Amino acid sequence: MNKYQLKITPHELSIKPYFGYMPKIKAFAIISVLIFGVVPFTDSWLNYNIRYTSYGIGAILIFYAIYDYLFNVNVKFLFDKNAEVIYKINAPFFKQRLMTFEEMTIINISQEPGTMEYAIGQQKKQFMKNYSISDTFTNSRKSNAREQEYVEQVLNPILAFVKSE
Repeated sequence: MNKYQLKITPHELSIKPYFGYMPKIKAFAIISVLIFGVVPFTDSWLNYNIRYTSYGIGAILIFYAIYDYLFNVNVKFLFDKNAEVIYKINAPFFKQRLMTFEEMTIINISQEPGTMEYAIGQQKKQFMKNYSISDTFTNSRKSNAREQEYVEQVLNPILAFVKSE
């Protein structure tokens, strides 16, 4: 469960629920570097349209990787026991106060039929504004095993941390 980067100290718990995007970001970066490294040397045998289409694909991949790195991978939820507050921290930009421990509830949200993910939200507003803290799980056997592992190693420690005084 290293892909969630769960860290627990006596006064803070932090989780990076989107850190699992890192392999995809690395793959997109490698593919775009290959495109921009190889395509310039194919002037003699590669069609003009194909060459510039490849450049376009490489640019889209690199922009997508940069966007995911800045706005998804670096997102961290910080549970501060001293203040009993949950923060959302986007490392290079800002720290946002989300809710107190008393207001927090964990819900299951479904974006598509047959999928489910865990999210945190304020008790009376959980369906209007919530924050995903897990990967998407499906009904497959492998996904059920991943969900069970997530519940045991990530979700239960979060609940225990929030409920402990």
